[in-house]
Amino acid sequence: MNYLQNFVVISICYVIAYSLTFGFVFPLQQLILANVATQVGLLFIPHGVRVIALYYYGWRAIIYLLPASYLMQFLSSRETGLDIYAPLVSLSGCYVGIQLVRLMLVDTNTRSLNVRAWKLLFTAGAVASVFNSLGLTALQDGLSEMTFLALKLNFLGYIIGDMLGMMLCVATIMLGFRYIRSIKSSA
Repeated sequence: MNYLQNFVVISICYVIAYSLTFGFVFPLQQLILANVATQVGLLFIPHGVRVIALYYYGWRAIIYLLPASYLMQFLSSRETGLDIYAPLVSLSGCYVGIQLVRLMLVDTNTRSLNVRAWKLLFTAGAVASVFNSLGLTALQDGLSEMTFLALKLNFLGYIIGDMLGMMLCVATIMLGFRYIRSIKSSA
C-alpha cells in the first residue's frame, strides 16, 4: 500500500471506531455508570486502531492518525470539551509506549501477524495506555492541580477503557481474518 492508501484506511478505521465509541458505547456507559467522567470511556475502541497503526507503521502512523483524531475531537467536543492538545498527547504517548516496549523486548522488525506479534501488540498497547493515561490526566487536571484521587480514577479509567477497546478491536480483526480464510477455503 502506498502512503495515501494507508492514510485513507487508517483514517476510516479510526473514524468508525471513534463513532462507535461516542455514538453507542459512551451513551450506554452514561446510562449504566452515570458517575464516570465523560472524558473517560470504559471501552475506548480507537485505542486499538492507534496501537495497531503505530505498531505497524511507526512514526508515520501519527501523521496518518492526526487528521482523523482532530476531526473526531472536534465533532465530539460538545460532550467532552475541545482540547486541541489531546490528540497530539494521546498519539505521542502511545508512540512512546510502543517504542519503549520494542526497545525493551529488542523487537524492531516484527511486522507479521504471528502469535509473538499479538503478544507484543498487547504489551505495547498496555504500556501505550499508561503513557496515554498519564498525558491526558495531566492535560485535563493540570500538573499543579492534580489531586491523587483524580489522578487515580482518571488514570485507571483510561487504562481500562484503552485495554478493553483494544481487545475488542483485535478480536474483531481476528474474527475478520478467520471469516476471510473460511471464505477462501470454501471457494
